Amino acid sequence: MVVSAPAAGRNGRSSSGLRRAAASFCAVLAAALPLAGPASAGGYDTGEQDWDILFSQGPVTVEAAVRHIRPERRLGRIVGVLGPSPDADEAAPFALPRFGVALRLGDAVRCAAAYREPWGGHADYGTAWTYAFSAIEQHFSSRDLGATCALALPFDEGRLSVLAGLSHQQIRYELIQSGGPGLSRTTEVSDGAIGWRAGLAYEIPAYALRASLIYQSQIDYDMDGEVSVGGFAGTPVYGSIAMPQSAELKVQSGVAPGWLAFAAVKWTDWSVAGSMPLCAAGTPLCTQAFAVSGLTLLWEDSWTVTAGAAHQVSDVFTLAGSLTWDQGASAGFTSQTDTWVAGLTGIFTPGDAIAFKLGGSVGLMEGGTLSTLVLPDGIANPVGYTARFGDDLVYSASLSVALRY
Repeated sequence: MVVSAPAAGRNGRSSSGLRRAAASFCAVLAAALPLAGPASAGGYDTGEQDWDILFSQGPVTVEAAVRHIRPERRLGRIVGVLGPSPDADEAAPFALPRFGVALRLGDAVRCAAAYREPWGGHADYGTAWTYAFSAIEQHFSSRDLGATCALALPFDEGRLSVLAGLSHQQIRYELIQSGGPGLSRTTEVSDGAIGWRAGLAYEIPAYALRASLIYQSQIDYDMDGEVSVGGFAGTPVYGSIAMPQSAELKVQSGVAPGWLAFAAVKWTDWSVAGSMPLCAAGTPLCTQAFAVSGLTLLWEDSWTVTAGAAHQVSDVFTLAGSLTWDQGASAGFTSQTDTWVAGLTGIFTPGDAIAFKLGGSVGLMEGGTLSTLVLPDGIANPVGYTARFGDDLVYSASLSVALRY
């Protein structure tokens, strides 16, 4: 990577030749950066909602990846309406697949289609704790099929791109509770809706310089499904929830031969996802007072900040490392506290047309307390409790392959 190149090196290569080599190297690095990110990015944000594949080199780029996330969170000193409880392990591991295809349509237009799972969370408390009537297991998942295009126009030394896209996003929530001796009570609801994104990006490929600002819209869902006990026919229920709007600024630049620096700042409007009361079908107005099940988060807006660097170790191997601070979205009802994550990605490029990326991260989730004694609208929780938790770890591992044609 060359920030300022001499007219000719000792091997006789020209400045333009060195710049082309730098741009090719930095394109590989840029494609690897999402894998060096956090294990999660605030609330239910998995950190998968990026569109960096739009900036890949070549007429066609295909990328497939999978990431495994393993958080550790143990609740202790649990006491509440039903009395004290044994400690409970709250978090459970989950995996996130990703697939994308990017096309260059002439010199000015690039488009990408992708499958993502941008929101996700899995909690598995088990049946041994006193508050199994509150939750034995919870699973929140998403599927996003989207397309985004960028129109690039010459601007000064580089090019300015205008980005816009749409996604169809489906979310699903499942809650398993104790329904009495030997019985389980299961809530399953889902919905799909359309969201959009827009942004700007400025690039100077010769120096691997790129700055992008992308806004993702809020998506509103009208959830429906059923609540069943013991496997018998369930009661139809409905409710609503919003997945938050967000804005993310990313910057990268070559800083020395073989080195790239990058940073990102993201704001997410988690305050819109306060709660999702679920009411029996036919209830005129679904509020917490009439809910038969639901999801309560009471989250606050959060920020995620990432900084890192990448270095070309050899002609075929590159390392990228990052440090992320994620501001916990919890306002005291849940255990989503501030998290610090260190990530490392190795990129193996045996040829110009293929790159393998193996990444991993380890994070520290700060300790704290939570209380579920009071639900929205000031309603007392009949199975509410308070708990403490210490500093815990979260791990992730990822593998991807990118093909360029």
